[in-house]
Amino acid sequence: MQQDRYELVLDPTDHWTVWDNVTGVPAVFADQILGGLTEEEAQAALKVLLELDRNRAAAAARDVA
Repeated sequence: MQQDRYELVLDPTDHWTVWDNVTGVPAVFADQILGGLTEEEAQAALKVLLELDRNRAAAAARDVA
């Protein structure tokens, strides 16, 4: 089973970070570090990043074929 590139991590101050499992650091989107977020903000950012990553992977697979 393959792990998603991004996941949510709850920090000790009850804020959320979108974690990039490839780079091993918090995700960045539009020059913003995705940390210190509410759960709702983090879920929305995660959804966008996962969709972008899936689209990128699909495009790369089409280019190889």
